[in-house]
Amino acid sequence: MNGRVRRCAPIAVALCAASWLGPQVAAAEPLSAGAAPSPITRANLEPVRTLLPPSVAARVQSGQYTLPLVAVDAARFRANYSDRFWQASAANRGKFGLDAATGGLTEIATGQIPQRFFGLPFPDIDPADAQAGTKIVHNYRARRMQMDGEVHTFDLSDVQENGEVLRTVKILLSQRYFVGTTAAPPAALPDNTESRQLAAALTPKDLEGVGVLTWRFNDWTTWDKVWAFLPTIRRVRQMRSSTRGDRIPGFEVQGDDADCYDNKTTYFTWRLIEAGEVIGPVGSDTPYARPLTDEPPGRRVMTLPYNNAVYETRGASGAGWFTLGNVYVRRPVWIVEGTPKDPYYEAGKIVLYVDRELYNGYYKLTYNKAGELYRTNFCGAAWGRSPDGAFAAATALLMLGVNEKENRGTPAGRYTTQTFDRAFPGEWFTAEHLSQMSTDAPTPAAAK
Repeated sequence: MNGRVRRCAPIAVALCAASWLGPQVAAAEPLSAGAAPSPITRANLEPVRTLLPPSVAARVQSGQYTLPLVAVDAARFRANYSDRFWQASAANRGKFGLDAATGGLTEIATGQIPQRFFGLPFPDIDPADAQAGTKIVHNYRARRMQMDGEVHTFDLSDVQENGEVLRTVKILLSQRYFVGTTAAPPAALPDNTESRQLAAALTPKDLEGVGVLTWRFNDWTTWDKVWAFLPTIRRVRQMRSSTRGDRIPGFEVQGDDADCYDNKTTYFTWRLIEAGEVIGPVGSDTPYARPLTDEPPGRRVMTLPYNNAVYETRGASGAGWFTLGNVYVRRPVWIVEGTPKDPYYEAGKIVLYVDRELYNGYYKLTYNKAGELYRTNFCGAAWGRSPDGAFAAATALLMLGVNEKENRGTPAGRYTTQTFDRAFPGEWFTAEHLSQMSTDAPTPAAAK
């Protein structure tokens, strides 16, 4: 098995789910909601070791990681999404299927690709279903689409175990969904895209304006279109879609690491390994939704505390890249293995740990083509909810990539302002705008 957790055979899933908070020792006992975190250290690791990916448990054992575990109120955690989202998910029961050749999402009534939907397309997952892994990943992507769009800035820092920072780049990230959104979808999908993403470097000066634009199509077989500004020729050029799976030069993350897996479901062959439970990270100091502030015409803003890493914190001990300001929760998960269909994709396979109810990710393990683990990703979400409860969504606040072979890490995300945005200018996600940004030095204000 890739990634050890407490096992639940398919026939015993219900029993395992009912017992996932059963007491073991102090670190594994249920905590009262609102209680102070109970740290998992090497002193109390053994009873919960199998609730962690082996690479994470090994670094807890060595003293490099301490995991502050908090209790979760199930009803309050579920309220991280809107009532409308859950109602739509229930109403989707029996409406959607999978294309046999590609694993793409279909409407059962028509056999076609859905142009619009909302909620989880597969509210019920049968672990014995051979297509369960693919259905889980469709749910995983669908719960993210409810955000409509977003924009924020964040830092990429390459950090050694001793805390030495080798390099840092500040990134502007923006994206817009056209399918699966809380807002009413467009009458027709622009160029048949389901989503578009634009990212650009803001600093340092020698990288200012270097950017990447991705168009993802609402199509089972069409590969993403990816454009990049190449500073050597000062031009925008189209790239292979598999470049999103390449490690960002000088860092321990790749484009697809955002939110654990930020790519198209049909690009991989998926297999459910097992249903289990895990102690996994969330993106901030609480597992519950924060309030959003409306900024017309179509923005909702969330303020977040900065999540310090060891290298930024005087007197802190542990691996320099490890973040200290986010908590961990004990949750039932699906453990899913994905094998890329593109032979040029860097990884040989990945393993995702996905929450069985909210479908957010906690970890991604990446293996090379020889089957060796070389990277562990911590994937921590933060949730925002409007005062009236009509809008709620997650953002990928923590993206920590750890190179297990080279012993370096990149703590990314950790932004303090998140804007859920559906009011981007019409030309924002175009190659022409990427070229303009790359030559005009973009700033976060450009997104407003």
